[in-house]
Amino acid sequence: MSVSESLPTLEVDESSSESRDRDMTHRRSHDVTMLCIAVVVLVLSFALRVRADQRVELLGLSGLPAPEMCGSRLWLGIECPGCGLTRGFIRLASGDWSSAIALNRVVPLLAFAVLAQIPYRLAMLLGWPPARRFAKSVWSNAFGWVVIVALFGNWMLKLFGI
Repeated sequence: MSVSESLPTLEVDESSSESRDRDMTHRRSHDVTMLCIAVVVLVLSFALRVRADQRVELLGLSGLPAPEMCGSRLWLGIECPGCGLTRGFIRLASGDWSSAIALNRVVPLLAFAVLAQIPYRLAMLLGWPPARRFAKSVWSNAFGWVVIVALFGNWMLKLFGI
């Protein structure tokens, strides 16, 4: 018996390797998408303005306001949990914190979440180990739930006139 015959062989499961590659590709795609969304939200916060009638328009294109975006307010006459976020981000970008919070109390929390996406997603794409550990931690899911609870809590307060 030769030495090579006596050594155990290591079989590689190609389907598991393909699955890992597919998961990594999906993860990178998700990180790129979230990074792009965060950058677009940030840029639009500075590139849009709120008109006196509370409609939103692109700077330099006065007279062409964006259409009403909230289906709940348009069709049911009540605000949704996200009502005021676009205008709030615009007000926050111009430094008007009190108006931003008056539109939706959750604006500062969501602005933090959007801003935090930029370094976080870049760190994930560059493979920085602490970012990967954070992605696997309960903190990333917990923060998402905090945002959801805050949006619905704020909505309930608004519905009761508080």
